[in-house]
Amino acid sequence: MNGEFRPVFIMGHHRSGTTILYQLLAQTALFNLTTAYHVLNRHRLLALHAAGEEPQAREELRRQFEARGLRDREFDSIKITPDIPEEYAYALEPRGPRPRLSPQNLDGFQRFCRTVTATQDPSRPLLLKNPFDTGNFLYIQEALPAAVFVYIHRDPVDVVSSQVRTIRSVLENKNEYVALVVEGYRRLYEQPFKLALLRFLCSDRFPLLVEKVAGNVARVNDHVLRRGEEMGNRCFNLTYAELCAAPAQTIPAILEFLGWRDVPERDYAGLVKPRRSEPPPEVEARRHRIRARNAEYCRRFGV
Repeated sequence: MNGEFRPVFIMGHHRSGTTILYQLLAQTALFNLTTAYHVLNRHRLLALHAAGEEPQAREELRRQFEARGLRDREFDSIKITPDIPEEYAYALEPRGPRPRLSPQNLDGFQRFCRTVTATQDPSRPLLLKNPFDTGNFLYIQEALPAAVFVYIHRDPVDVVSSQVRTIRSVLENKNEYVALVVEGYRRLYEQPFKLALLRFLCSDRFPLLVEKVAGNVARVNDHVLRRGEEMGNRCFNLTYAELCAAPAQTIPAILEFLGWRDVPERDYAGLVKPRRSEPPPEVEARRHRIRARNAEYCRRFGV
């Protein structure tokens, strides 16, 4: 397949607001999307499209979710449907422990994107997200010269807190949706000893998980500070706070950056439900240290 695609990458840490930003942009109907349907059917998308069997395949997936009792993703209450936004990370082959774009999987990624584009509207850009690639923008812009970026920033304390809660949630109880999408997670639940060890090490008895998550977040933030300007006018920056507070202004500003003018107004506010919960005690105890470690990042991006 020789069709081209125009990639728009939503960039940001896990739990920084990438999903709600994706959903809001999807509501404009100006983009092609990557969804659970596309990821889970990636090897037969063209065949389903050519045979006119996409509605039946979506219904088959909906019934599969229903049979497993899947209603939302649990850790963020996002409703599970075949059209739930899904990260291209889980369509990468080979994937690796941290599924990021690389020379090894670039060709397969491009085939996936061309297929997704061909089975939707080839005239629209393709909206993509994968938080594992948040610090990988230099490689992405070199490998995909047409790529543009929408980068969402959030208070690193909130990011660390939410990541810690999510990791513990999916370790304490098997998340059947995640198990469908993420092969490594599915295999983990087939290894009781390894699972028990991870639960123990990631529990609140030890600082290991918080320190690792905080370190990863800070390293990516440092890279964004050092090299982010190299994205130049290909990158739009926004914060999670401003997206939640003023989506009716923020989304049109993003669309204008991407080249659209006079987009009809929408009730974006009705789709935004910011979640705020108290950080785990061990994150709260490190609040000042996390903020100090990311002080320049917080200042630069206003989080």
